[in-house]
Amino acid sequence: MVTSEETVASGSTASAASTERPATFRAVPLPALVAVGFVAVGLSPIAFQGGWWFLLFLVPLALAWWVVRTRTVVDDDALRVVSAVGSRRLPWSEVATLRVASRGWVRAVRADEGERTLTGVRARDLGRIAQASGGRITMPTPVEIAAAREHERELEATRLRLARFREREAANADADAGPPPDESGDTDTDRQRSHSADTPHGNGESRA
Repeated sequence: MVTSEETVASGSTASAASTERPATFRAVPLPALVAVGFVAVGLSPIAFQGGWWFLLFLVPLALAWWVVRTRTVVDDDALRVVSAVGSRRLPWSEVATLRVASRGWVRAVRADEGERTLTGVRARDLGRIAQASGGRITMPTPVEIAAAREHERELEATRLRLARFREREAANADADAGPPPDESGDTDTDRQRSHSADTPHGNGESRA
């Protein structure tokens, strides 16, 4: 069973300086600027009415700024996450692992267990990251992937066995407790005595 998250361990040292150019990953591809241009054209009839309507052009400008600005740049020195209002540089020496979620972008896990989302980086981009990192990130081999999946299947089977064991324990506990007491308070002896009192003794005829 494939887990919702897989961890790719980073190497401790780089074997050689990388000759690859920095890899850039964007949240939205740059061709999306064409769509932003259509938005601006659609707003033009309203914006050119004058006055405060002209500020409507700030909407496509903000979208264009976000598309061009937000990205993650990976090289052999560090990871640099650029947002719309700033940037954060994360040296490889501070990166412990890369965590890949089933949905969303890849996250860099620091040595202090803090996480940083790598904007635009998806699971399919791990190969490019491994190349751009200069050997600091190594991709798992097929054997390692198969072993991880087998380990996950064993864990899932163990969880199922534990769940069944707990269900049997609960059923046995209910059986040992026995049936609930009769709320009327009558015992078998009391019922027998009542039955005997109601039965007539002897079949003699009544005296005149």
